[in-house]
This record gives sequence, structure tokens and C-alpha cells, in this order.
Amino acid sequence: MKLKLPSLHALWLSFLRVIARFPLQVIVALAGTIAWCCVVDMPYTQVHKEEQLIEFMAVCNLALTLLLAADLYAEVNQFGKIKQWGLRLLMVLICTGLYFLLKPYFYLADMYRLGLLAVAFYLLVAFAPFIGRGNLNGFWQYNKSLFLRILTSGLYAAVLFAGLAIALGAIDGLFNVKIGWQTYMRLFAVVSAGFMTIFFLAGVPDDFDVLNKEESGESGESERYPKGLKIFTQYVLIPLMTIYLVILLVYEVKIVLSWQLPKGLVSTLILGYAVFGILSLLLVYPIKEKEGNGWIKLFSRFFYVMMIPLVVLLLLAVWKRVGVYGITESRYILVVLALWLTIITFYFLISKKQNIKIIPVSLCILALLATYGPQSAFSVSRYSQVARLKKLMASKKDKDIKERGPVVNYLVDRHGLAVLQPFTKRDLRQIENKIEKDADSLSRYSVISIKTDTANTLLNIKYDPHSSFIDSRRFEAETGTLVPVNGYDYVVAIESYVDKQSFKAGGINVTVEKTNQYGNLKLKVGNAAPVEYDVRKLAKDAVALYKAGKLKGKKEDVGVSYVPSEGLSITRQLGGLDIKLVITSLNTTLNAADEEELNKWLNYNGYLLVGSKR
Repeated sequence: MKLKLPSLHALWLSFLRVIARFPLQVIVALAGTIAWCCVVDMPYTQVHKEEQLIEFMAVCNLALTLLLAADLYAEVNQFGKIKQWGLRLLMVLICTGLYFLLKPYFYLADMYRLGLLAVAFYLLVAFAPFIGRGNLNGFWQYNKSLFLRILTSGLYAAVLFAGLAIALGAIDGLFNVKIGWQTYMRLFAVVSAGFMTIFFLAGVPDDFDVLNKEESGESGESERYPKGLKIFTQYVLIPLMTIYLVILLVYEVKIVLSWQLPKGLVSTLILGYAVFGILSLLLVYPIKEKEGNGWIKLFSRFFYVMMIPLVVLLLLAVWKRVGVYGITESRYILVVLALWLTIITFYFLISKKQNIKIIPVSLCILALLATYGPQSAFSVSRYSQVARLKKLMASKKDKDIKERGPVVNYLVDRHGLAVLQPFTKRDLRQIENKIEKDADSLSRYSVISIKTDTANTLLNIKYDPHSSFIDSRRFEAETGTLVPVNGYDYVVAIESYVDKQSFKAGGINVTVEKTNQYGNLKLKVGNAAPVEYDVRKLAKDAVALYKAGKLKGKKEDVGVSYVPSEGLSITRQLGGLDIKLVITSLNTTLNAADEEELNKWLNYNGYLLVGSKR
């Protein structure tokens, strides 16, 4: 079978039909593509803006699926233009509200929310046209069409991108045009977010009456059932599932014989087996009872029977993790999926009707329930871990004292600093708002690090993810981010997580790179010998001043000490230039005498001031 890309004329006609049928989806795809291209060109100093664009792209993805589900529902129910556009406006308002409500840059929990909402909205597309109507055959035919269209769209997009990328590479090599990696990334954005999306939308079924008609031939098998899909499921997917089943059953026998609780990994394997097993059954649903499909029929009958011991094993694995460490978002999802799988297994074993629509509908509802509300993954996990922290804070055992740090780190990373309000009289919301307000030029890691350091200081907790304890401090220049630039011609932002960067100052090439993984900078100007800026010494000197009680602090800035500007700057003359490193914010361990620990915990932000040698 040859892969044939559609002609330009066919693409243009399909594009016009897509615009007429799904106008808002095309606008969303275009907006997402532009945002992606902007991310590619975003300077590393504008970290916060880059994160906002990435969030916008994620919300565009949500809007695309939610609008598609709404339009398909409106088409099937034959809504008028006013009613249809009213429904579209409601979906747009929901997604706009999500964009302003969610803050994945500051809270990991909001990243989980975006993921759960994406799953829910994708599942909604799978059954939206069949809410309250349609038969199971039409439902299967519709989802089969979507599934194959996604695969076809991905294949066409991959071929198109590969062809265009090779063409760009040829132009670069033959004509020495120097095409940068940004061009390839922009091309990938246009093809994957633009072309692929519109090509997929062009193949979304629009005649649901035809899909709902029962199809049967003299052979006893649907004439429209793709042979390739049957071969893939029968000879690839189902045999793989059988191998995994044997491995899991043997492992369960081992557990029974050794009388030990299962490892946490087994829960992932069981869920993976269940997901691909259910997918296999859905793919062969119309032909599983037909003659000549004995292997498929046997697998269909015994899949849910074999799931019973695996469900028991899964529940034991979940109970082991939750019982010891409490509930987190991932464990909440694991628990919900385990209970859902238990119910689904018994439903398909007992029910004679076996309505396959219950699978996407029930998963969609569970994903939405897990997103917001007192029953959500985030409310339950927050309550569980705060309760666990209260017990740890009250305990005097060394083991419990060591576990306080990881729990605080978890809570701050996912839910923010304010979640720890029950443990202090300080206004954590006010402190957190100030940290976030000043975070425009900081990476997410730096923001979370500042919040965690603040929490550990307030709760008097010493924590190091790599060892038993860590005692850290944040040092800032007394002038803050206001840096005098008198006598200098250029200002370049510097962050410790960037390994290397180059620029031109007065026509002279300047290269800045870290001498090792942890902090010191080496500058090379033109052909002059490189010069090193000892940032580690600045950190050691700041720690020494702090321990000597010579640094100022502010009541509202817990965990922060202020250093005179000259104490966080280094000036060097080289290659005809005067180059001054000015550190505005520096995080380091208070045990700066330990070189290894200093290497682990040194990160900073600042600027290079470049001017002619005086």
C-alpha cells in the first residue's frame, strides 16, 4: 500500500469545508500554532512569559476538543445557528476561565488539572454525538473513524515535516544559508498544530445516520471493518496482552507463595495491561462473535475473567502505598482507576447487554470529578498530606523528623505555600503573592525553591532531597533588581541553569559558560585568554557575613538576607572590555565549607554589564 499525500487542490477544498463546519477550531489551531512559534523565539530571560504561552497552548488543546464535542452534539441534535453559537460561546468562556484560573507555572497541581481535563474532553468527543441517541454499532463506527483519522493525520504530518525538513537541510548545505534549529521547530509547530489538526477535522464523520445503520454481509462480518485493524489487533495487540497476562499471573503466584505484599511497579503494569486489553476489545467489538475469529472470541470471553486476580493484586498494591505514605494526586488516580476497573470487570462479566459506551462515559465523569471539588484528587491529597504533616510535626522520632521535609516540599510544589497556614501565624498568602510577583525572570525551579526555603525556615525544618538535612539561605542585593549601569554599554541577563551563551559587544565576540555543572563562570572575549568569575567565593563570603550577623533582613521576607551590592559583584577587564558580573539573587547552603554540598545548592540570577575598558 503506497502512501499518497493529498493534492494541494484537495487540501484547499478540505480546508474550506473545515472552516465552514468548525470555524472556532481553526482559529484555536492557528492561535496555538502562533503561540508555539513564539515559544521557540522566546529569550531564556523571559521564563515566565514562556510558561504563560505554554499554558495558553495547553488551553488551546482543551478548547479544540471541547468545541469539537459541542459542535458534534449540536449537529446531531440539529441546533439552529443561534443555539449552536450560544453553545460555542459557552465553551470559549469555560476555556478562557481555565486559562486565568490555572497557574501551572507556580503549582504542580494545576499541571495535573490540565492533564485530567484533556483526558475528560478527549473522551467527551468520543461519545458527545451519541448522548441519548444512536446505537452501539454507530458509536463504534464513529470512534473507529476518529481513531483511523488520527493515525492517518499523524502519518501525513510526519511525512510532510520530514520532506520539508530535508528540503531545508538541502538548502542549508548547498547554499550555506545557515538555517537555525528555530526554523525547524517552527516548521514542526505549523505541521503538527496547524496542518495535522485541520487535516484531522476534515475527516470527522458528519453523517451519523449512516453510521447508525447495522451492517452485516453474507460472510457474517462487517464489510466496512478494516482488515489492517483486524490483523493489528489479532496478531500484534492481543498476543502482547497475553504475554503480559502470563507474567502478571506468575508474579501473583510468587506473591502468594512468598506471602509478601506486591511492589508498587505491579500497579502500573496491571493498569497498562487493562488499558490495552480494553482497547483491543473495543477495536474488535463488531467481529468478536463472528465465525472465523476464534482467537479474538476466546480473548474476548476470558479477558475479564483473568482480570479478577489482577484486580485483587492491584488493590493490594494500592493499599500498601496509601496505607504507609497517605494519598497524593497520583495515588488518588491509581485508587480511582483500581475501583473503576473492578466495577467495569464485574459489569462485563455479569451484564448481557455489555454497552461499550459506558467505558468512555464513566472515565470522562471520573476525570471531571477528580479535577475540582472536595472529592477531587487535589482536595483529598492536600487534606491527607497536611494531616500526615501534623502527625510528623508532633512526633519526636528521628524517622518522622526526616520525613517532614519531603512532605513540605510536596505540599509547596503542588499546592503552594499558603497550604501550610495551619502551621504558622505568618500570613503565607501575602508572602507567596510577593514571591510570585517578583518571579517574572525566574525559572519555575527557582520559584519553588524560594517557597520551599521559606516554608522550611518558618517551620524550622532542615531538608535536603539528596541527604538527610540541608540548611539553605537566599541572598539578595540591597538594591534588588535595580542595577546601576553608568559607564557600561550593554546589559546581559545571566542565570545559573544556562550552561553557555554568546553575544557581540561593540563588534567583539563574547562567550559566557559555566566552568562546571554548578556555578562559576568563564568569559572569553575575542582572542584574549578566558577569565573566570568565582561565584562560589561570593556565596561563601555571603554565608560568612550572615553567620557573623552582619546582614540585614526584612520581616516580610522570611529566609532572605540582603547583601551590599559590592558583595555580590565581580569586575574583570579583558579583550578591551570592562565586564562586571552583578548578582541580584543567590541561593546557597549555609554549610558552604562543604564543597560538595555547595556544588549541589548554588543557583543565582544576575546581569553582565559590558563596556569599554576605562
